[in-house]
Amino acid sequence: MKHPALSVFLAATLVVAPQAVWGQGYGRSSMGPTSRYYPAAPKLPGVELAGPLDTTLAPKLLNLSPDQTKQYTQAYDSFMTATRPERDSANAAIVKMNSRLDDGDRGAATFYAERVQEWGKVLRDQQDRFENDLRRILNGDQMKAYKKWRENEDEVAERKRRENDVRWQEAGFRGEFGGPRVAPVADIKTALPVAAGVPAPPLGSQAVRLGRSLYVAGQLGVDSLGTLAGTDLRAQAARAFANLTAVLQAAGASPRDVTGLTIYVVNYRPPDLATIRETGATYLGANAPIVTVVGVESVGGDGALISVGATATAAR
Repeated sequence: MKHPALSVFLAATLVVAPQAVWGQGYGRSSMGPTSRYYPAAPKLPGVELAGPLDTTLAPKLLNLSPDQTKQYTQAYDSFMTATRPERDSANAAIVKMNSRLDDGDRGAATFYAERVQEWGKVLRDQQDRFENDLRRILNGDQMKAYKKWRENEDEVAERKRRENDVRWQEAGFRGEFGGPRVAPVADIKTALPVAAGVPAPPLGSQAVRLGRSLYVAGQLGVDSLGTLAGTDLRAQAARAFANLTAVLQAAGASPRDVTGLTIYVVNYRPPDLATIRETGATYLGANAPIVTVVGVESVGGDGALISVGATATAAR
């Protein structure tokens, strides 16, 4: 039985605030008997919660040599291990913060937000030092490429902060006027723009969102021009996972947000699992998603050996 080259999902998100207006850092609710202003969502840590450019994307985006790749990987792994307690604590506090927001308890949510900001400051200082130390590994052009990646990530974080204003305004209204959580307008599926450096699929969308759910079409092991990364499974799998990571990041998500992977492998053999596990280490380490591996005759492109699609849960 043949399977299509790409798994295409048509869904995405448009979140509409219930009659909320924002300006100059404050929100005005017009839903109750009186008008009230609530402080905007607190500015939470951004890229520092996920860490620096990961080792799946770094070699390609920064054009690293084999020796540079080895040095970067060692520095990155050491950094992520050293900062894991702060990142885990911050992410746990964010879960509690969001739970309090859902209950309309803006005061309790603010308490957890302040804790996240404290851990975020520590992480930001540590990541700044890490990025300064990169000058010993990267040349001038590579540093420029890294800074461009960082700027893009900061823009994604700022968009998330603005989107979070919706939840904070709702919480302020419910906390003052009581009552159950106001049901938002139904989520609408929206196709997302094609991620930079990743080829557009021949059919359908590259990625779509519906509420907090993100669906990514199967990614092949090809560059932005559609050229295969190599003729072996390892090279193509590494590129397919790199493409998947790029699509997720363009949508404001990361590998740790992935809840399920669907992997199609041409002429699959059990030893291929080891190759997939190694090339997809960012996804298949601790707290791994559900993974489905399917052996197929073709993934729709001459010489293509693997297709990797994903579902993820991302912030609104």
